[in-house]
Amino acid sequence: MIDWIQKIKTNENEALREIYHLMRHDSIVWLQKEFGLTADDAMDIFQMSVIALYDNVTTGRLSILTSTLQTYLYSIARHKAMEHLRAQKKYVDVDSVQRIIIDLSDTSDYTHREVQLTLACRSLEDLGEPCQSLLIHYYYQDKSMDEITDIMGYKNTDTTKNQKYKCLKRLQNIYFGHIQKSLEY
Repeated sequence: MIDWIQKIKTNENEALREIYHLMRHDSIVWLQKEFGLTADDAMDIFQMSVIALYDNVTTGRLSILTSTLQTYLYSIARHKAMEHLRAQKKYVDVDSVQRIIIDLSDTSDYTHREVQLTLACRSLEDLGEPCQSLLIHYYYQDKSMDEITDIMGYKNTDTTKNQKYKCLKRLQNIYFGHIQKSLEY
């Protein structure tokens, strides 16, 4: 196993070139899939993440790597992607979705509620499978994680929970994309 910290300290150019070539493709694909980024934005975030890794090593903030290099780099990339999406107002956390659900139950503004509900339904349709089925099983049919694991054929409940989280995140991004489009008209 390569000691990346030591390698960066002793031969930073070679180490960074190796890291760049080893991790670039998978990182960009992951950033695009996980956060819905363009290829250019994913590339920028990957490059900023490698620079942050380098800075953390050279300043002494990172002296021992307690995870794989990929896990550490993805952690930096995740943080930078979230910052990027927040700056573009495209990232929404789970609390925002809960606020939407509360808003939907408020009957004081029927038209507003109807528009939100229409956008939510369209977003769920756009989500596609298997996410659509997973979220319907969980939120509409009140099935347990164990039941969903069996129905969907996932390895275990942790895998199901992870998939549910990813699906919910994708649904949020789709929903807020629809809201953004509706505001542009």
